[in-house]
Amino acid sequence: AGTLAKGLLSLQAFAVKDPRPYANSELAALLGMPRPTVSRLCRTLLALGYLDHDDRTDRYYMGPAAVALGYPYIASIALRSQARPAMQALANQVRGAVSIGVAMGLDLVYVETCAWQRGTLARPDQGATRGIAEMAMGRAWLYAQDEATRRDVLHQIETQRPEEMARCAAGIQASFATQARLGFATNLGDAGYGALGVGLCSRLRHGPRALIFNCAVPSTRVRPKELVDSVGPRLVELVRNVERTAGLI
Repeated sequence: AGTLAKGLLSLQAFAVKDPRPYANSELAALLGMPRPTVSRLCRTLLALGYLDHDDRTDRYYMGPAAVALGYPYIASIALRSQARPAMQALANQVRGAVSIGVAMGLDLVYVETCAWQRGTLARPDQGATRGIAEMAMGRAWLYAQDEATRRDVLHQIETQRPEEMARCAAGIQASFATQARLGFATNLGDAGYGALGVGLCSRLRHGPRALIFNCAVPSTRVRPKELVDSVGPRLVELVRNVERTAGLI
């Protein structure tokens, strides 16, 4: 079990920590493992197709088997297809992107995204990860938790990702205040991705995880007041309609 955990942690470095090619020495330093251990793990993962290797740079990167492993999870979320037409319509209206994600540890995993058809920088694709503290989607999930869970997650972020918390602490508290007043979470640009966003944790679930909706617009296309006054209510309406279609309200 220990070896399995180390192998999965090695893969997770490519998906969550910093998605780029790594040399053995870089992975060993990042994971706090001996270099020979990392070398053996990478050779095994390479043989199984979960990693690929660039001989020119002597670096590993994520392999096709990792993509295939995640596909059944995304494909099993049937509500994606039901929500997609309304998501695409809203994305076109605001010239941004509308996404669905789930919380995983201190991160979000995006499972569906519809983007403005003429293109937008505010487009996290399927499988992309973002920190819970950074995104309106993550702040909406935090707001939906009980007080003890919320406090514990915030403490973990502060301990394990102090820079992220320092950058986002004020935005998180402002988002909580907005959600208490208007019913949706906000990211007014403090995440540093060049986009503003609104989020809502829905009543919809996939297994034990709530489906969280997000609408992001490049900061060059929307002002904070317009985001709060117009985009937020539209996202709430979209989510409630999807919940109604699913028979939850």
